[in-house]
Amino acid sequence: MNKLNVTIMHKLPNRIRFKISHRIKNLENFSKMVKSTNKSIYLRYNSIINTVLVKFDQEEVYLQEIIYRVITGISIENNMSPVKLIEDYYENSINSLSMYSGGAILLAFLYSLGGRKLKNLQTGMNNSALILTTAAIIEHAYSDTKRKGFFDIEILPAIYLLKSYFNNKSVITIILMWLTTFGRHLIIRSHSDKIVRIYRLKDENNKCHYIANIQDDNSIENLNDLIYHIFFYNKISNDMNDRYITLQ
Repeated sequence: MNKLNVTIMHKLPNRIRFKISHRIKNLENFSKMVKSTNKSIYLRYNSIINTVLVKFDQEEVYLQEIIYRVITGISIENNMSPVKLIEDYYENSINSLSMYSGGAILLAFLYSLGGRKLKNLQTGMNNSALILTTAAIIEHAYSDTKRKGFFDIEILPAIYLLKSYFNNKSVITIILMWLTTFGRHLIIRSHSDKIVRIYRLKDENNKCHYIANIQDDNSIENLNDLIYHIFFYNKISNDMNDRYITLQ
């Protein structure tokens, strides 16, 4: 089974929307887990795009409790599997197409450093790198627009550099295109991602209680995760960040 993910799309003091990685199998049981005994909580599940909207009275229930109740409900539905909580939704990692374009740029650049080189081959490598980079930038802009309603301003310098390439045919121009668009994602890493493990306990009355163990997500899933682990990761401080929350 793929890793369970719960992403916070947006949150306000009295409402929060989640994107979940797996479909809810039993909406009635899931709703009972989220609402508990609080009748002011309203829950709506969109099975088409797999999102959950929760509205609540902030004077009766805390936002954090809603978050961990949703996670608990997802975990229960999937045999108490751990759930990855993604809170910092806008910090996007480098996707596969941008990695391929970066590799093509690197090959073209290394070939340009050689003493003996064929001009036509160099041009072909440059053009291939340009096509991949342009496609990666378009995909990046599309995903930003789809997610946020607009694309980041970092796209605009890349468009100018694209025009410049047709004048100089230089691989350096393509490198600058790639760096202006994806460079910051090499160092940006969401420190708010968590791995939540849910434990179920039964009391003497056979009533279930749940304990959520929250840990920083230290998995390596992309290039910026790897860079973070090499240069910034501190195991001791991360081990001290473990938290436990009890849910009735």
